[in-house]
Amino acid sequence: MPPQRQLPSTEILLEVGGPKILQFARKPQITAIAELVWNALDANATTVKVDLQRTSLGAVSQIVVSDDGNGITPDLARQSFREYGDTWKSRKTHTAGNLRILHGRLGEGRLYVFALGDDFTWDSIAMVDEAPVATRISANVRRPTKWHIDEPAASASRPGTTVRIHVPQDKRLRALEAADAAANLTAKLAFYLKAYPNVVVEFDGRRLDPSEIIETSTDLKLDLPAEYVQDEIPPFVTFVEWKERMSDRRMLICNADGIALAEHGEDWSDSVVTFTPYLRSDRFNDLPVEDLHMLPMTHSGLLDAADKAVQKYLRERNTEIATQVVRQLKDEGIYPYPAEAASPTEMVERRTFDVVVTVARNALPNKGTARKLSVDLIRAALESSPSDLQKILDSVLALNDDDRGHLSRLLARTELSDVIGAATTVTNRLDFIGGLRKILADDQLRKELREVDQLHPMISQNLWLFGEEWTLARPEVGLTAVLSAHLSLLGQDVVLENKLESVRRADGTLGRVDILLFRGIGDERSNERIIIELKRPSVIVGRDELQQVTSYARAIIDNPQYRGVPCKWRFYLVTYDYSKEILRDIRQLDKPPGLADDQSEYQVWVKSWGEILDAAERKLSFFRRQLNYEANDERVTQHLRDSYAHYLPETLHNAEPDAASA
Repeated sequence: MPPQRQLPSTEILLEVGGPKILQFARKPQITAIAELVWNALDANATTVKVDLQRTSLGAVSQIVVSDDGNGITPDLARQSFREYGDTWKSRKTHTAGNLRILHGRLGEGRLYVFALGDDFTWDSIAMVDEAPVATRISANVRRPTKWHIDEPAASASRPGTTVRIHVPQDKRLRALEAADAAANLTAKLAFYLKAYPNVVVEFDGRRLDPSEIIETSTDLKLDLPAEYVQDEIPPFVTFVEWKERMSDRRMLICNADGIALAEHGEDWSDSVVTFTPYLRSDRFNDLPVEDLHMLPMTHSGLLDAADKAVQKYLRERNTEIATQVVRQLKDEGIYPYPAEAASPTEMVERRTFDVVVTVARNALPNKGTARKLSVDLIRAALESSPSDLQKILDSVLALNDDDRGHLSRLLARTELSDVIGAATTVTNRLDFIGGLRKILADDQLRKELREVDQLHPMISQNLWLFGEEWTLARPEVGLTAVLSAHLSLLGQDVVLENKLESVRRADGTLGRVDILLFRGIGDERSNERIIIELKRPSVIVGRDELQQVTSYARAIIDNPQYRGVPCKWRFYLVTYDYSKEILRDIRQLDKPPGLADDQSEYQVWVKSWGEILDAAERKLSFFRRQLNYEANDERVTQHLRDSYAHYLPETLHNAEPDAASA
């Protein structure tokens, strides 16, 4: 870090609590860099440079983000670095002078520095009364709410801002050091850079140019719920295919212009196409980060439509590319199979070959004897064993790590896409069961686990725990009014899952409450609804809790809106443990364990997490034996980190697998 100027400074207090600020320390590193670049672009910068300064061993020790924008005036520094959520940007749609679209709205961009280092300075020069004035702002992770602003000083330099971030020795910025870091950053800025070709953004000495890495771009029309159809610009997905593999593959939530605002969901991974889906709608323009994270609740129908459109188009592209590859091999006279398959076994082998050669298409030699030899070797290996094929691909074809990984997973299963998809689902479910067991069995992890923003989102994504039919079910918004009307019957600290923001404290953290999930499925003939009350681990369910949920169930069934309507309701009271005093209620003769009240219109169940996980695991036991798969501690911990990183207790997020279970 450069030496600090010895000038008087003003200390300002950020209008949000420390815990809220430090949440930004867990943001993705590429996203953090993108936010700093967006800040520069919002200041009308035409050139932004991100320099990574390294130690002699190659580790990043300092990040410098410099721009030639308008800079930060002393008055703006004192105002903007204090505010959160209501900055000057929140009242604008375009940058100063209406030159470009404004990205930021809520004054959160600067807080992303906490994901990158521990000490931060902004050295900025701006024009004040037609004279350049220098301002320095500094902060550190040890006192995250307190920011220092030096007294302004005259300067002879041009306007612009330089942000310096000190990276401690024990912090690795692997996402920034990766070979695809520039490509991942380009994906987040792609539509902006295409819209404003005069803007130059450099990352680690490389200019970001979307045209260099975009293969194709296609807008997908969505089968939208009725509430979105009348939008001035109805939501749509832009499906961008890349020329090179990227590690960031999550859907990007954007405004209609394609300006990325947030990421959503899990990585989209495909063995044939490398792509990024951009869900674009002006409905997302003014949403704070918290609301963007709540999109699965507030815009579930839209997200479902986007997912289905991406899946459909991805299948079409896979088929199209595979057809092109096979047709080209046939045209060249080197496709190794006759026109018709001689047997069912050869048909399976041929389909496997088509999958493998399509994934490996970019690694095949372009022409000549070497190309034919590679194709023949793939077929010969398939006829002998997949393990031979893996060795051949490693030694003959120059596959990149990502393609090699996809092929390795395909060959390890030696089956085709439908079986591969089923195996992936089963192993992911086994890993999730093992991971949830790990959390609930550990006193420290169970104590850290928060219901609102950790347990609830994990369970809402895995409702197959309560039956396969609920896997794709969405929250039934129409139930909100009647469920709320009788909610007091369940006690004081129970909140509907679509009202969780109401339990947010002043410091930004979420309170400890019981959560009510609700889903509905059915058609014009009959309906089913499931209501799940997730009790806090500290609550031991007894007679009072059972009486409460039973009274609640009867109040819902007797509501005039649902009385006489053909519908089966299932109410689940889910707890870490329950009292012996209700054993006779939930262990009735000729009734399944846990069934406390069984009526023609509804059922009331009491289940512990142990019982739910045991039942789910038993259903998967046949597939587990066929796959010879063991969900060990290392696997389940890594699965939780890969798939649910935002929802894990801090101890599990940071610890090594064996340490977390010690």
